[in-house]
Amino acid sequence: MRVTLSTLDTCESSFTPLVVIELAQDVKEETKEWLKNRIIAKKKDGGAQLLFRPLLNKYERETLENQNLYLVGASSIRLLLGAEAVGLVKECTDAAMRAFTYGTRHSFKGFHDNNDDFLTMAECQFIIKHELENLRARDEKMIPGYPQAKLYPGKSLSK
Repeated sequence: MRVTLSTLDTCESSFTPLVVIELAQDVKEETKEWLKNRIIAKKKDGGAQLLFRPLLNKYERETLENQNLYLVGASSIRLLLGAEAVGLVKECTDAAMRAFTYGTRHSFKGFHDNNDDFLTMAECQFIIKHELENLRARDEKMIPGYPQAKLYPGKSLSK
């Protein structure tokens, strides 16, 4: 059985930030919007299907003076599917170490539905990092706002 992510898994307004992305001070607005859209886009559309929002002040009302800091996170199901994708090895209830799969998640030690601490913070950050590094150019020829920055189909956006 193939598990897919629903729209609900990508539109949580409040989420636990796992990674901070800092963009250059002079980055263009169209570039920010393009990157944001690629990060939140569904996997089937070439995105990372992650959660994304600007870093806000302590009152959660406005962005900080540096408007180029963004928080990235993921829903619980997205992290579990990411754990499978990266081949994360966890301990099973029989004490054996096995590669985690979403389909057999209940056979892993410490896993319970609605359990947000099955994956460690480091594992969650590794999954997010992996997903961001694996964002690939599709049919874009350049980064929006920067015509000199060429993109090639299948090449990473982050390197």
